[in-house]
Amino acid sequence: MVDVEVEVDTDTGNSWCNLILTIIIFFIFFSIYKTRVLPSIHIEEFYVPALNSTANFTTINNTVYINLKLKNRNPVTGLYYTDPLYFNLSFIPKVQNTSIHLAEFGLHGFYQGNGKAKRIKGLLMTRGLPSVVNGTQGPRPAGAFRLDFFGKVRYKLVGYHKRHPMALAANVEVDEKTGVKVGDKSIRLEMMNIAEGDDESGRWGRCGVVATD
Repeated sequence: MVDVEVEVDTDTGNSWCNLILTIIIFFIFFSIYKTRVLPSIHIEEFYVPALNSTANFTTINNTVYINLKLKNRNPVTGLYYTDPLYFNLSFIPKVQNTSIHLAEFGLHGFYQGNGKAKRIKGLLMTRGLPSVVNGTQGPRPAGAFRLDFFGKVRYKLVGYHKRHPMALAANVEVDEKTGVKVGDKSIRLEMMNIAEGDDESGRWGRCGVVATD
C-alpha cells in the first residue's frame, strides 16, 4: 500500500472566510447607512412663572422657560439643519377652537453629528400672556400650551442635496399652581399635517434666540 499525503491550502480557506466576513460587514454598514430617519425633538422642561402661585412677582411675568432636546437618531449619518428654523408657542383654551399666539423664536442652521443630541433652553419672552393664562380676569380656564417646529434637514451624504421638511407639534399641559409641565416624562413633538392648514410659519419673524449648548 502506498501512503498519499493530502495538502490542505489553509490560506485559500482563510481568504474565503475573510471575503465572506467582509461582505457581511459591508452589507450591515450599507443598510445602516441607507436607513435614514428624521431627528426627534423632545420637550424636557416647560415652566410658566406666571402660573406659580408661590412666586412673589411684583409685576406680571410674561416669560416661559423651555428646555428642548434635538436628537439625531441616525447611527452613522450626520445632519444639517438648514435656515430658517422656527419654533412657535401658543395657548389653546378648551373653551375656544382657535389658539392664542404667544411667541416665536428662530435658530440659525447648524450641523449635528450622528447619534448626537443638542439642547435648546432658556427664557422666552412672550408678547404678553393673555388674561386667560395669567388669571388677571378671573379663574384660568382649562387648556394647554402648544409648541410648533418648522424646519428642513439634509443628510450628510456624498452627492446628496435633498432637504427634507419637518413640521412638528406637541401640546403641553401645565400645572395651574406651579406652572411646571405635568408629568416627569419628556414630550415628543410629532409630525403634523401641513395640508390641513397647520403651517403658520409664513407670518413668523425672528423674535429671539434662546441659549443653546
